[in-house]
Amino acid sequence: MKKQKIQILILLVLCIVCVGGYFIIRNHTFETEEETVSVDVTNFNKDDVTELIISGDHEVHLVKADDTWTESSLPDETMKESTVDTLLNEIANITTTETVVEAPEDLSQYGLEEPFRTITAVLSEGTQVVIYAGNKSDLLSEYYINVEGDDNVYLVSSNIVTDFDKDPEDFIDETETETETADSADETASTDAIEETAAAKTLESADGETESADADGENVGTAGETETAESSED
Repeated sequence: MKKQKIQILILLVLCIVCVGGYFIIRNHTFETEEETVSVDVTNFNKDDVTELIISGDHEVHLVKADDTWTESSLPDETMKESTVDTLLNEIANITTTETVVEAPEDLSQYGLEEPFRTITAVLSEGTQVVIYAGNKSDLLSEYYINVEGDDNVYLVSSNIVTDFDKDPEDFIDETETETETADSADETASTDAIEETAAAKTLESADGETESADADGENVGTAGETETAESSED
């Protein structure tokens, strides 16, 4: 009888442990889900951007006018629209599942007291979205950023920062440049052909004049000989 009571007591303890473990796991899962809720860091329409400025380790200033992008330091170059669109897609709707810290007092530990890169998108209504890039997290291979007007610091995918590692020349549309070069070469070849044709015609004309002069000389000589012969006969 005593043995049965001990067994029942053990079973009750096991049931209590199982129930307690269930609620602990359930609460832990719920907390984890709360921590991984997606947070919007930026949210704007990329088509509303009229200027894209990259400063810090690189200096790029792209301006859109009449749906065409130009770079201020390369005004005569055609910019590759797809490259600009890719960058705008990167920053227009940044989301993250982790808020690193809310309103940190010391930005230097995230490399954001003096960010190495600043990305500015100027929108058509005149507002700006300014993104500051700081240190890289070696553990997650992500970058710390914060946005002007938002005191929080976020960890975001590395490509959001590294894709902006570009110089003005990286935006040049090489296809357009090659086409212009080919057109220029065709124009040069055409000009050379015209000049060669003109030179050939000039040479032919000169040869014709020379032959005509020689023929006139021969005719004059023949006429002279004839007159001399007739004079002798007289």
